[in-house]
Amino acid sequence: MSGAPQLVLASGSPRRRELLARPGIPFAGGPSRGSEIPRAGETPPPRVGGLGRREAREEAARPGGT
Repeated sequence: MSGAPQLVLASGSPRRRELLARPGIPFAGGPSRGSEIPRAGETPPPRVGGLGRREAREEAARPGGT
């Protein structure tokens, strides 16, 4: 990894990519492959944390991942 921090975007949203690219913010990644459907009784804080960890592991496992 270079000296500059790099943002990992786990999203396929063209709008999010555009918003980062417009000011020249470097980023890597792509859409997450896992389900984002919440489990019964799951509250937002654990849900968001779990999604973030899963997406980070996915990106790290990709060839050239961070």
